[in-house]
Amino acid sequence: MIDSIIKTVSSINHEIIAKSISTLAIVAAVIIAVKLLNRFLYRWQKRIVDRLERRQFEAISSVETKITISRKIFNMGIYFFGLVILLMQFEAVRNIGAGLLASAGVAGLVIGMAAQNTLSNIIAGISISFAQPVRLNDAVIFENDWGTIEEISLMHTIIRTWDNRRIVVPNNVLSNRVVQNWTIKDPSLLGVVMLYVDYTCDINTIKKWLKEIIDQSTYSTDERVAVVQVVDFTEKTMVVRILGKGPDSPSTWNLRCEIREKLIGKFREAGLPLPLIRIQKQEGEKT
Repeated sequence: MIDSIIKTVSSINHEIIAKSISTLAIVAAVIIAVKLLNRFLYRWQKRIVDRLERRQFEAISSVETKITISRKIFNMGIYFFGLVILLMQFEAVRNIGAGLLASAGVAGLVIGMAAQNTLSNIIAGISISFAQPVRLNDAVIFENDWGTIEEISLMHTIIRTWDNRRIVVPNNVLSNRVVQNWTIKDPSLLGVVMLYVDYTCDINTIKKWLKEIIDQSTYSTDERVAVVQVVDFTEKTMVVRILGKGPDSPSTWNLRCEIREKLIGKFREAGLPLPLIRIQKQEGEKT
């Protein structure tokens, strides 16, 4: 009697040990597979990006976006199959396998209805990664907020705004809204500065000043783009539009600020008037 109990306990212990070892082996295999896959994709991405010149912004952003989403899809697949294999180690799970398969159609319908938003986000995330209306590091305007695409996952996209806020947008929302993408083809941007000057001001002098500012600026990417245009008249001023070009959105913003600051200094140094209010004195009026 005692011998049979010992044998039973021993067999149970052996079975528990075997199951534990098998479970640990599966978990370790999944972790190793994910790490190896991520390391391979990171190195592949770095090799491709290193081959591209920095001016090939479009190609670099495209590669980074596709590999990032692909890595997340593969990781999800590895975790899913690892979980399935792990659960199949248990007798209870194997016994109900046939019943699960028989009810898979109904269960799939119920789960699909319950997870409609989740599935739509995943599908939209895959669509965004390959159609690429936005890519990593693109400068965009979404819902009147300007920012850069910081992360694209299967479920959502994170936009980092100019003041360092993060806007988390579900992918199905992003794919159905209008997004201004400023860098989808070329990261360089034209910066616009509006200047209101007096009618006595010499436009050629402003053009000369702008050329000097652009030539000395570290934010300008093209010294040929230094445009001064009179675009409108008002009762008191001329409306002058000034154009400069920066290599990317942050540089263009800094270039616009630099143009404003230095032009104000030029006006003061030269003693040229900014808009003046003129009063016409009628004959016979007292001063």
